[in-house]
Amino acid sequence: MNLGIVMRGEVLQDKLDEGRVRPRGVATWNTRRLPTRLTPGWTNRLYVACRGSWRGSFPLSGDVYWNPTDAAAPYALIFDPRRWTPLMPAPCPSFRGWRYLASPPGGAPNVATPAPDETVEIGRTTPRTS
Repeated sequence: MNLGIVMRGEVLQDKLDEGRVRPRGVATWNTRRLPTRLTPGWTNRLYVACRGSWRGSFPLSGDVYWNPTDAAAPYALIFDPRRWTPLMPAPCPSFRGWRYLASPPGGAPNVATPAPDETVEIGRTTPRTS
């Protein structure tokens, strides 16, 4: 499943820095709504729009953190900031929060990544993100 979100430029830069400068395998995006159509593992994509254009995507986990003490945004989408895939900027409609995307924006290839513990070949697994 593909989700789309809108980030301010400085927030996107901070998330990219988390993956490149401070190589963290997991970052979060807090939200008030629970996405119910995510598939298990790292088979989802989180597409990011900034300044009116789609800019790229991150692998998105099928798991969601829940923080019952955060009334404003109790859910957190989990994504891998080290694996940013840039897109040619494509126009993005204005929206708030997140939205399901029926297809990748701007003609982007539908990229799916295996779950971190899913066996890809005999004797080899994909790297863990935690």
